[in-house]
Amino acid sequence: MTSIMRLRPVLIVLSIAASLSLSVSASAGVPAPAAPNLIPEAGPHAVGLRVVQQYDYSRLLEPSVDAFGKAGNAAPGRPIQMLVWYPARRAGGAPMLAADYQQASLNDVDFTASAAEATRQRAGWMAGPQSAQYGAATLAVRDAAAAAGRFPVVIYAPSFAAQAHENIDLCEYLASHGYVVLASRSLGARSVMMTDDVEGVEAQAADIAFLANYAQTLPQADIGNVAAAGFSWGGMANVFAAARSSRVKALVSLDGSIRYHPKVWGAAGYVQPARTAVPMLYLGARAPSAEVMERKDMLGKSYLNTMTYSDVYVATLPPMTHPDFSAWHVRFADDAAFGDYARADVLQAYRSSALYVRRFLDAYLKQDGEALAWLKQSPARHGIGPQVMSMAFTPVRHALLGEGDFLRAFANAGYKDAQSIHAGMVVRSPDFKLSPMNMNTLGYQLLRAKNARGALELFKLATFLEPTFANAFDSEGEAYEALGDTRSAIAAYEKAVAADPNQRNAVARIAALRRGSAN
Repeated sequence: MTSIMRLRPVLIVLSIAASLSLSVSASAGVPAPAAPNLIPEAGPHAVGLRVVQQYDYSRLLEPSVDAFGKAGNAAPGRPIQMLVWYPARRAGGAPMLAADYQQASLNDVDFTASAAEATRQRAGWMAGPQSAQYGAATLAVRDAAAAAGRFPVVIYAPSFAAQAHENIDLCEYLASHGYVVLASRSLGARSVMMTDDVEGVEAQAADIAFLANYAQTLPQADIGNVAAAGFSWGGMANVFAAARSSRVKALVSLDGSIRYHPKVWGAAGYVQPARTAVPMLYLGARAPSAEVMERKDMLGKSYLNTMTYSDVYVATLPPMTHPDFSAWHVRFADDAAFGDYARADVLQAYRSSALYVRRFLDAYLKQDGEALAWLKQSPARHGIGPQVMSMAFTPVRHALLGEGDFLRAFANAGYKDAQSIHAGMVVRSPDFKLSPMNMNTLGYQLLRAKNARGALELFKLATFLEPTFANAFDSEGEAYEALGDTRSAIAAYEKAVAADPNQRNAVARIAALRRGSAN
């Protein structure tokens, strides 16, 4: 079996064995406390939770087959069970238990799963050695009345093959501070099991888009301010989602695979810094050595270093290993799982990471200037010592410029100096590109508007960008004719014919203009 980071074995144990009570007994070490203190102070809102089941009918999953060869139920579409946390009114109600989340996950793929079987499994958890952990209350109240107002949206993408509730504490914490948070299980492209390839990560990116589309239907959701957050494999899927849609305005990666899988993101040509020009907060575990990374085929180009169009915050949390970024893992693991660090050290680091996620989102989704100033200070200024967290901040280094920026600058310059404006923008924005075909089309807009000189500027820029663009040379000829410059028109038409002898208009205009000159 290959791994994801390569961490796939770790994550499968983390996310799937968790559903089997993790099989951790007290004899393996000091057991986990019933209700670990995983978050900083909760926000002003109560937290509601809705469980929503929908199908994406544009995609299908193959029915799962068990060890006895029995196929599961065939669904009419890709099943997406969403957990939706939201700011709620304070009106009482029994809080969700950890067991409630785990029980909800039992039919996150098969919506027709037996309720009796789910009840039987729940009874087993509550009678087992980790009953205290399963019986621990959380912040959320199922189907609580929503608070008034509209709130930014956070789409959370779980780790490899993990369930939607792996980071319940973080998701509930954000909802208490005024965010609508949505999550769904990590599924593969064609089967329930995720695959460690481009097809797998693209499937999860499409799920992020599906959740964002659903958020549009929520009265509370401010769909103009959306962040995509993810842990491990989900911390690469969110980058893919941002590259595919400008809907995503900020990225949060919890020890995300975008750091560890350059060959995967590199194989997707559209995953480029110019396509993900949004702020990024990367919270990482203590990094593996170069020797380990080489053995696991993880060495390569750093995507974070390429993000020159973005504010990038990279934190390192020494007490945390990769699994510790999952609240579910921290809740259920015994003390031996934390190695040389005490549980209290890991809890402090997790709380610090949650605090930074919130302040980052406040800064970039709520446009909170005080939060932005707070982010740019050392964690030590906030009482978080370097033994818990260090932070490196790299501000935007290049402007992200596009065709619209060029056209505005060109118009403001009086429809002059197109090539000079283009050259300046290339210097300011290394990925800046213009389409010669678009320049030719836009030039005709100006020509029809009786702005022949402006049109000529765009036609000449088109032929500069594509020296064999015969149609643009033909367009230059038309612009010169409109300006009364016959000699230059003939020269432009001749270039069109040299590039493409089948330019019939150019051939005809050369003959006509020469006859006119002879007369």
